[in-house]
Amino acid sequence: MGIIGLVIVEGFVNPTIEAKQDQYEAEQQNPLTHDFAVLAKYRSPYMGDNSNLSHLNQALPLREKLNGYRLYPETFTAQVNYSMDTREMNAEELERILVYNAVTNFVMIDNLQTVVYQFENTSQTLRRESAQQWTGTELKELQNPELWNSTVREKLVEPAQVKEAFSQIVDN
Repeated sequence: MGIIGLVIVEGFVNPTIEAKQDQYEAEQQNPLTHDFAVLAKYRSPYMGDNSNLSHLNQALPLREKLNGYRLYPETFTAQVNYSMDTREMNAEELERILVYNAVTNFVMIDNLQTVVYQFENTSQTLRRESAQQWTGTELKELQNPELWNSTVREKLVEPAQVKEAFSQIVDN
């Protein structure tokens, strides 16, 4: 009886659980399927909490390429470093991720004004004010997952929408 139970658990139950976990992890790498609700625990009024900022960005798409952070409290700026060349990735997908990640940072961290994404070959600067204009709402209100989906995620589906969002939010 014990051997049969072990075979069932090891042969069927555990692989099913692992497959679901792998699928969930893959979904977390795409802004269109990312689980925004899990980010609520990183909500903070202050950008100076480096640990919180780090954990927030480690829960966002492109986390596998993260290479550290630098905070500039005098300008309320966070620099997020990536160990990759932007040419390694499809431009539209990268733009979608950067908009998604930046707006998420602004929504979750109240006094964060600027996010600089530093790559090996370039950097991109995104500003709170521009993100708020793009969303057309107070960013704090977007902590509600349904409002987030209708205001942000749905505006990042089509390539033309991604281009428009990126051009409006990026300050380069």
